[in-house]
Amino acid sequence: MKKIAIGMMLILGMATSGWATTYSEYTYSDASGRSAVADFALDGTTLTLLLTNNSTSAVPNPTFILTALLFNTSSSLTALSAVLPSGSTVITSAGTLYPAGTNVGSQWAYNSHGVSSAGLGVFGPGDVIGGPDLTSSGGNPPDGLPYGIVGTGTINFGNGDLGNAQLIQNSVLFTFTTDGSFTLADISDVLFQYGTTLGGYPPSTVPEPGTLLLLGGGLLSLAFFRRSRMNR
Repeated sequence: MKKIAIGMMLILGMATSGWATTYSEYTYSDASGRSAVADFALDGTTLTLLLTNNSTSAVPNPTFILTALLFNTSSSLTALSAVLPSGSTVITSAGTLYPAGTNVGSQWAYNSHGVSSAGLGVFGPGDVIGGPDLTSSGGNPPDGLPYGIVGTGTINFGNGDLGNAQLIQNSVLFTFTTDGSFTLADISDVLFQYGTTLGGYPPSTVPEPGTLLLLGGGLLSLAFFRRSRMNR
């Protein structure tokens, strides 16, 4: 019992020593087959947003392309990067154009309205997150459909609007810095935006921020102590 108590103390020590990340998840889905997830995680003054189009339905037209996550915050953020995480690529009608790990910040913008690859009348060139220029940029960002996010469904590249588009399949991972007072409760008015006409969709549920504790070391300690007792 004494060893188990020590293990629990290790866990509690980690939980109170800053080894914790607060997170919140927003989801959207509808009867037409659109489906998306926005995962915010805050670790100290670093905020990440993983924006995913997880639809498996066909993409017949621009209204099925995720081009923004609109949201407000009570304090400003500084956008650092927009990168393709593992499992994501940039695709065209000819196939894969850029692999996971590509910085797509030159095609995504951030301002007080949220993040977007399309202008929507509220994002301008001065809002671009920045990064290496992409040879397939398709115009001055943010601009229309290029680098919007699609799911895994078949894309109708025969549609004139989609024929020459460079599209991100799966997700974009955004990284921001915050001021020391920022919490996930400061995020509000979240909307998923599809296509190039401003008018977003509210999430299915509004989550309460949770806490994910990085307790690997403590759990390993508990496993070790348990094994020691069993081997006596």
